[in-house]
Amino acid sequence: MQLEAFSNHLELLLLLTAVALARWLPLPSWYHPFTLLRLAFGNLVARTYSPEYSSSYLGLAAISSIALCVLLPLLMLTLFAQLVFYPELLSALVLYFCLGETPLRQTSQRIAQALQQERNPLAKALLSKLANRDAERLNTQGIAKANIEILVLRMLHDYFSPLLLYCLAGYQASFAYALLWQLHRAMRAHALPNSRYLFASKWLLSLCQLPALLLYLLPALFSKYRAIAWRYIRNYGQHFYHSPSGWILSVFSALLQVQLGGPAYYQGQRFERMRIGLYRQPEAEDIKAALSIIERINGLWLLVIIISFLFLA
Repeated sequence: MQLEAFSNHLELLLLLTAVALARWLPLPSWYHPFTLLRLAFGNLVARTYSPEYSSSYLGLAAISSIALCVLLPLLMLTLFAQLVFYPELLSALVLYFCLGETPLRQTSQRIAQALQQERNPLAKALLSKLANRDAERLNTQGIAKANIEILVLRMLHDYFSPLLLYCLAGYQASFAYALLWQLHRAMRAHALPNSRYLFASKWLLSLCQLPALLLYLLPALFSKYRAIAWRYIRNYGQHFYHSPSGWILSVFSALLQVQLGGPAYYQGQRFERMRIGLYRQPEAEDIKAALSIIERINGLWLLVIIISFLFLA
């Protein structure tokens, strides 16, 4: 009887194990397989991208890169799964590799601590590891704002979307999304945000993360700041240069009661972005507040996943 109950809940136990290990025992970057993939993707992007190429060539190169970098590893993983004796363990291992929120959370905590200690050079160096923005141009409030934006946007890519895709469509979907996200990051290291080279990966990511995006924002839209969040989405989010990003920033601007968005520098060029919110500029404490809100959202949906597994079993 106990063995049968254990067998029925094995998938849930492996999922929770993967989530716990990714949170408290993450794989070091120099051992992580995605480190090698990012290096390979970066070399591919360096050979296929140049700002002097035409828009049509860049679009075709991006689509070809996606097909090569996502479909080929996914096919290899699917074939390898046919040879293993315990596919459930393989699926949990793949999920463990795909969940990459711990380095993002730890780096954000270090940035907040550095800002509180007035060590801006350290905060800028840490911020430059998280994004391709020109951190040297930022003051204390600019660093805090950039960190919050990166945190709330990347947490969706690095944790929530892979986890939800794993629950809805299996480890192959989670792995494919993680590959696409790693390729997009490699592209962003070379191309400007408005480049045609990023169009295919950006909107393919948006399409894949749409269910996760709605669930990610749902608790906030029913909080005590829901009226402000909905108004910000209507007034700011839908007019942002990338609508899904605008929705997220609008909601977190309302929750944190700080201003987000605004101009940003990439590779020495200034890009105008809409300012979101009429509040004060963010500070170091707001980074910790954003982390706390994200932790509560993730914890809530993890509890929902556990209850759903138990109910379906």
